[in-house]
This record gives sequence, structure tokens and C-alpha cells, in this order.
Amino acid sequence: MENFYLYIFILLCFIIAVSYWTTYASSKYELVESFNSDKQSFLLLGDSILKNDAYVSDGKSVENLLVERTNGKTTCLAIDHSKIVDIYSQVDKIPEELNSTSTTVFLSAGGNDILTHYVDQGNDSTDTSILGTMFAAYKKLIKSIQKKLPNANIVLLDIYYPDNMTYKQYHSVIDSWNKMVYEYAGKNGLSVLKVSGVLTQPDDFSFGIEPSATGGRKLVDAILLNY
Repeated sequence: MENFYLYIFILLCFIIAVSYWTTYASSKYELVESFNSDKQSFLLLGDSILKNDAYVSDGKSVENLLVERTNGKTTCLAIDHSKIVDIYSQVDKIPEELNSTSTTVFLSAGGNDILTHYVDQGNDSTDTSILGTMFAAYKKLIKSIQKKLPNANIVLLDIYYPDNMTYKQYHSVIDSWNKMVYEYAGKNGLSVLKVSGVLTQPDDFSFGIEPSATGGRKLVDAILLNY
């Protein structure tokens, strides 16, 4: 009789385990399945937030994960270290077939411009007057993308707040930039993916500022769940 109850217990544990696995596998399959047809495709433009290959092991980058989980329906033209002006060369390379209502463009820009001005050039982080000029260039870039892909949907990425001590002093600058992004998007009917609310923990970053494998996975999850 003791063995009988033991067998029942083991059987129940097995059933519960199988049930959990089936639910997990099913939800994962459905997530990929919804992005494996001609009905939707992703285009990544910008900087290392979307092109973090150099900061993670093989196969763990945002690009790799999205290509895998969308069954190849992701095109990444983003390039590490790109500033706003550099992204025009990416726009020039956009395939014509992506000009479709089924295309969603993700644009990450502005972060390297801010780093160059405040970190590399050592300008005062309390002086945000330069952001107006930077944002004017940012808006011009967005319009060039809209001209190239008038039928596509554009999603703007804000800038996250690295917890690293080197960059904490620039949080107020990032905050001012992000507010301009939100305001512009709201007035122009554009969506914003708030990366600042996705990458929030120290292990989300490599070298204190670049998306790590953990951060990249979180970003990919956010993209697939929301777009």
C-alpha cells in the first residue's frame, strides 16, 4: 500500500511537471508563431542598443535573438557607436520591400551624441542647451526615415539610465532628452519603446553602459510582447 501511494505521488508530480512544460512551450511557440509570416517584419536602425554583438557571446545579441524568434523577419542595419548623422547611411541601405504597413521600424539614436558631448568632450552636465540642436537633428532623421518608408510604423526608443557611477551624473541630461522624445512622439502619432523601464538592473549592462546578454533578452521580450 505504501508503494501504491508513492507511485500516485510520483505520477502527480510528473503530470504537474508536464503541464508546466507544455504551457511554457506553447506560449513560447505562440510568441514566435505570431511573427513567422509575411504579415510582420522588424527593421532595426541606430546604435548599440540594437546592435550589441560586441558586448555579448555569440548568438546572444538583440539582433540574433530577434532573427531567431521572428523566423528571420528581422533586418538589422544598426551599427555600434552610431551618432544621429551616421544613421543616414543605414537609411540608404533599407530594402525597398520593407516599405510596407507590415514593417515596424525601431530607432535608437541620440545616446552617442550625448556621450560624445558630455563624456568625451567633458562639457558641463548641468548645461542642456545643446540638446535642442541634437533633437533638431534627431527629428530630421525621423523625417528621412518616414520619407524612405512612408507605409511603415516607426517606434522610437528612449535612452536608459546606466547605474554605473561614471554615467550617473548624466541622468538629468538623459531625462531631458527622453521628455523631448515622449513629447515629439505624442504630437506626431509615434510609439515609444521605453527602454529606460526595461533595462534597470546592473546585470542588464556590459561595461556599465552597453546592453548585456540579460539586458538584450529583456529588450527582445519587450519588443515581441508589445509590437
